[in-house]
Amino acid sequence: MAKQPKGELVVVSQGFDYAPLEAQVAERVRSSAEKIRSTVQKTIEDIIVVGQELLAVKESVGHGHFGAWVRAEFGWTERTAQNFMSVAERFGANPKLISDLTIQPTAAYLLAAPSAPDEARQQAIERAEAGEEITTSVAKEILAETRKKKRPRRQKAVPTVKLGLRLMNVLERYKERWKPDELSELARQLREFADALEKPGRGGKKKAKA
Repeated sequence: MAKQPKGELVVVSQGFDYAPLEAQVAERVRSSAEKIRSTVQKTIEDIIVVGQELLAVKESVGHGHFGAWVRAEFGWTERTAQNFMSVAERFGANPKLISDLTIQPTAAYLLAAPSAPDEARQQAIERAEAGEEITTSVAKEILAETRKKKRPRRQKAVPTVKLGLRLMNVLERYKERWKPDELSELARQLREFADALEKPGRGGKKKAKA
């Protein structure tokens, strides 16, 4: 099984059977293979070029043939090809900007993953623009920090009895401030609130019909 690209030149191989494809499609795909083979250097700019070619080939030959094509032409797994395509999809809109930055290829793969937040990619670009080298470990730190910020904090559920006592204490504190002529309106609002709690979907039980 071929290993993931690590930064050195990837050794590629030939041997894909183009016979099942239409002549026009076969010629276009074979041309793409040669272009990939000549540009498979591990710089971000080259990775983007390779990824864009792979995306075009995948669209031309279809998913059923694509895996066989990358294995026969380059000795890669589909996961390796997906690394290139993910980088092209995430960073291909501005390849010049990315290629000028010190973002290592393996770091780019991590940041280009579908699960990686856009905020993490933007932060990596900004830090690279400031002169920092974005290594794999730095990319992992950025992703971890970003995901931690986005993760919602789980609040502990408070028992109903305690919530009831807290509500009564609040009402008692404001009891002396209530205007006598507004007590009936307050009572009505409290009844509506209690009824709403008992409705389905609000955490209460469905009231029995009379």
